[in-house]
Amino acid sequence: MKITKESTGSLTALLKIEIGPADYAVTVEKQIADYKRKANIPGFRPGHIPTGLIKKMYGRAILADEVNKLISDSLISYIRDEKIDILGNPLPNMEKNMAIDFETQDSFEFYFDLGLAPVYTIPVDQDLQIENYVITVDDGMVDKYIEDTRKRFGKPVLPSAETAGAVAEAPAEASETAVEPAEMNPDFFNMVYPGLNLQTEEEFREQVKKDAEISFAAESEKLLFNDITEALVKNTELPLPDGFLKRWLLENNEGKYTPEEIEKNYTSFAESMKWQLIENKLIKENGIEVKDEEIRNYIRTYMLHQINLPNMDPEMQKQYESIVDTFMQNKEQVQRINDQLYNAKMMEFFKSAMTFHSKEVSYEEYIKIASARHVHDHEHEHELDHDHDHEHDHDHQH
Repeated sequence: MKITKESTGSLTALLKIEIGPADYAVTVEKQIADYKRKANIPGFRPGHIPTGLIKKMYGRAILADEVNKLISDSLISYIRDEKIDILGNPLPNMEKNMAIDFETQDSFEFYFDLGLAPVYTIPVDQDLQIENYVITVDDGMVDKYIEDTRKRFGKPVLPSAETAGAVAEAPAEASETAVEPAEMNPDFFNMVYPGLNLQTEEEFREQVKKDAEISFAAESEKLLFNDITEALVKNTELPLPDGFLKRWLLENNEGKYTPEEIEKNYTSFAESMKWQLIENKLIKENGIEVKDEEIRNYIRTYMLHQINLPNMDPEMQKQYESIVDTFMQNKEQVQRINDQLYNAKMMEFFKSAMTFHSKEVSYEEYIKIASARHVHDHEHEHELDHDHDHEHDHDHQH
């Protein structure tokens, strides 16, 4: 077998695969012998069917299967061994590929087009003027939370005799149960924040404010992550083999989209692909990874609300691990957790490597900003390999 690669553009190449009898003869003869041993043809005893008849009946199909397998295996091996970083999948070059006749041919040539990933530098060390919105927590927010929480932990007020009579006369009318708000004392503080031993109203208000700031920070971080991805895509010089990718999208989706639809939506697709290339490069270069045990820990802590595993009774621990095993069988769920943990690690990296400009805003202002940004995930229907796909990642870690 012979494989040659020819450049056809700055980001495209042509592979030529030449297959001859020496590449398949032994395997085909073995397959024919196997067919001869197993075939059941009327008029012949099993194992005694003439080899010529087997070849006539099945030889062409056996040869075609073996050649197709050789093509598939050789493409994968060549791209891997030559360390060719491709986009999408190899596409048959219909102009150069000639019609094949397995009855008369014993040597074959096949041509495939490749889309190549570009060489690029990610400007994480530059100030890309990204704003990090810090949502301020004002006294009004704290007052509202405390008011609602006091009601939630309050005691129902029993109706007076007059009120009870009025309710009895009109039982169909909906009425809210009156609640006496919980008193602002250490008992109440402990119910809201167990274990913190808050003693004064001032300490309680500070804790409420701190919790709100943490919650808001997690919310604004989603917008920050989105702004980071958009800034990196915008500021990274990252050309793509557009013609090849449009063709790949069309052929890969088997009639799902028309050429016009692909052309119309290609810009969005290209941005998504650029982000995935950037993300994959950052993951590789910075050793960012999520291990199965981290996913298991996430399930234990956040989904099973179980924290003190080391101090747990062994039998109970075994039951918990059995539940975790069951969760781990749900591939979609595990992939979501995997992506979430990767995003968190990516954000840690961004915070350590990039410059952001903090800007204080009220919650109302933040909502307007986020809505105007149309915060979205870079997800489109294509099959560019993602370095944090759980199965793919698992293969490289263990």
